[in-house]
Amino acid sequence: MRFIDDEIAHITRAMAPSLSAGTMPAVFSFDYWYERLSALLDLAQITPPQFRAVDALMVELETRHAAIGSKAREALAA
Repeated sequence: MRFIDDEIAHITRAMAPSLSAGTMPAVFSFDYWYERLSALLDLAQITPPQFRAVDALMVELETRHAAIGSKAREALAA
């Protein structure tokens, strides 16, 4: 259980800065973070609070991905 909590804490701290470090492509890709979060969801011993934390990170990741996609489409249209 401690491993899962440590992973969630690490991803919470590292995901956003790595995606918005101002580099294109991002330091670690959306796919990288998606795989890390998906691996946690696949663990049989994940608790409901851990599931909710990972789910919230997935939502954040998807929101950031959609925002980047919108900005890229706007830049191409300009």
